[in-house]
Amino acid sequence: MSTASEPYPPSKDRAWREWAMVAIGLTGLLSVMAIIVATVALSSTAATSTTVITTPAPAARAASVTAAPAPQAISVAIKADNEHGRKGPDNQWHDAFLPADYTVHAGSTVTITFHNYDTGPHTFTSPALGVNSIIAAGTDSTAHDVTLTFKAPTKTGKYAWWCSVPCDPWAMTHDGYMRGYVTVVA
Repeated sequence: MSTASEPYPPSKDRAWREWAMVAIGLTGLLSVMAIIVATVALSSTAATSTTVITTPAPAARAASVTAAPAPQAISVAIKADNEHGRKGPDNQWHDAFLPADYTVHAGSTVTITFHNYDTGPHTFTSPALGVNSIIAAGTDSTAHDVTLTFKAPTKTGKYAWWCSVPCDPWAMTHDGYMRGYVTVVA
């Protein structure tokens, strides 16, 4: 028996809405599954240390006629908000690379060792520097270490970097947390 609000057989509009809801649900489910698979792949703890050596960015390939600067080594801890990464001006703890800003010499070979204590993966991404390193998840007590080596540009200036893996939304939009600068000096 049909009613005024629900005709029998179901209207084409109602059928269309039902199929659209099924499609939206399946899309959401597939999206969640893709995020889980990507997180598991990035968080793989099969190795405790990874070394990434990148080729220099095109601007950094210019040959220098002077002696090459001494190699530079930087050590960076990555901590989540619950691990007291870095307190923000909002008086809340946020995810952070500690330190987030680095100064290097033009043309030098730079080695950054990341110690990720966060249970989520992160990246150190800077197209201007020619780097995009994935830093797998660690644990609160044991860091996952990743060593990145690259050649600093010969041109002085500030080169932006950021974490491209979604984490603390506030930290991802503020310098000194999940983003910062590599300053190249002469």
